Amino acid sequence: MKLLNLFAASLLSLTLFIACGSSTPVEGVGLLSCKDFDEKVKTTESVQLVDVRTADEFAGGTIGTAVNIDFFGENFKEEMAKLDVERPVFVFCAKGGRSGKASAICKELGFKTIYDLDGGYTAWSQYEKK
Repeated sequence: MKLLNLFAASLLSLTLFIACGSSTPVEGVGLLSCKDFDEKVKTTESVQLVDVRTADEFAGGTIGTAVNIDFFGENFKEEMAKLDVERPVFVFCAKGGRSGKASAICKELGFKTIYDLDGGYTAWSQYEKK
């Protein structure tokens, strides 16, 4: 019975990891490590830094001067469409799943340059501590 419970717990953990982790990179979107994301934000003019997590997640901390546009918000696509498609957009979420989907939406909306933080804010928090 313990073996069955261990197997079930392992399967659940794997499923959650896959569902919440980084999504498959979108063609034409730069999936950047924390270091590369940090450097690119610092060296790019007219950065649009977008945190696509919920307002509660955002309130717990964010990256730099990011604006919060909740991926789960009912007006997500409309809010993203208000940004300048000619300026680079940098997106991130908690672990990479939502930002991957947000990047695909940015591509649909015609953004020319899109960067996605690999591992999201979770990875960033560890990177900042170094």
